[in-house]
Amino acid sequence: MDKPNPADTAAATTGTTPAPLVDVEAGVERLMGNRPVYLRALARFRHDYRSAGAAIGTALETGNPLLAGRLVHTLKGAAGMIEARSLHAAALALETALRPGARGDDAAIDMAQAELLFVRLDAELAHVLRELDGMIGLAEAQVAVPRLVRPSDLLGRLRNLLDIGDGEAVDLVEETQDELIEQLGERDYGQLSAAVADFDFERALALLERSGRAGVKG
Repeated sequence: MDKPNPADTAAATTGTTPAPLVDVEAGVERLMGNRPVYLRALARFRHDYRSAGAAIGTALETGNPLLAGRLVHTLKGAAGMIEARSLHAAALALETALRPGARGDDAAIDMAQAELLFVRLDAELAHVLRELDGMIGLAEAQVAVPRLVRPSDLLGRLRNLLDIGDGEAVDLVEETQDELIEQLGERDYGQLSAAVADFDFERALALLERSGRAGVKG
């Protein structure tokens, strides 16, 4: 049987509407007012992270805290991108607990503590997904289908989007991951992707230019 949502229980007791777990207006502002791109990001989150809790739980149960930490780190970044702050905080707490020596000493990871934090994270994720499932209009915000872009055009198009601060750069970097890794290498793509995910387009553009110069020299 599903556990009751604490926020719903509190709301029923006080007669108030629970505060949303996803700050839509902050998310739209983060994307410079581009609501369609933000809605696509929400739809993508709902699709991509539906089974994230199960994957993290399996990693913990099988004694693989390194994998669990990587999965939590990815979820944390996605939660921050859509402005799901309580989920982001829960992911940060678990990610920190999964680091060896997180308590400031050389102690091993406290798996009992990690399990407790995972329960909180899993509940927060379920609540966020339930909220996204109920959002009007999100069903129409289809996850972008990768568009075919010739390799010779891809970097130029990405440069243009970054130069004008267009949020579509976020979609392009995700949609063309394989092509960009082939052209830039995994390390440079990782740095570029992280900068774009943080909407630090100036840094992303600088990284892209640097990678381009290195490619010419090589």
